[in-house]
Amino acid sequence: MSLIHLMQNKCPKCHQGQVFSTTNLFSFRPAKMQEECSHCRQNFSKEPGFYWGAMYVSYGLATLEMALAYVLLISIGIDAFDFLNLAVCIALVLVLFPFNFRMARLIWLYLFTNLIES
Repeated sequence: MSLIHLMQNKCPKCHQGQVFSTTNLFSFRPAKMQEECSHCRQNFSKEPGFYWGAMYVSYGLATLEMALAYVLLISIGIDAFDFLNLAVCIALVLVLFPFNFRMARLIWLYLFTNLIES
C-alpha cells in the first residue's frame, strides 16, 4: 500500500484517478465517492455493504488519535483523570470525523483492491 498515493486520494490500481470528488482529505464538505476511476475504470463500489468494514478502520483511527491527544495532554501536565482530557479527545474526534471517514474508506479500498488484484 503506497502511503503517498493513499494520502493523495488516488486510485489504488493505477494511482492516477481520484477516489473522492474532493481532493482534500481534510475538507468538511460531504464526501462523494466516484463510481469508478476516471483513468483505468476501476470500480470503487465492489458490492453492497463493502464499506461496512471501513467502520473498523475508522474506529482504529479515532482510537489512535484519542490516545495521542491523551498522551500529549498528560505530557504537558494536565491530570490523567481530568474532564478536560475527555472534552479535548471528544472534540478532536468530532473535528477529524471527515478525515477519518475518507481515510478509512481509502484504506479499506486499498487493502482489498491490492489483495484481489495480486
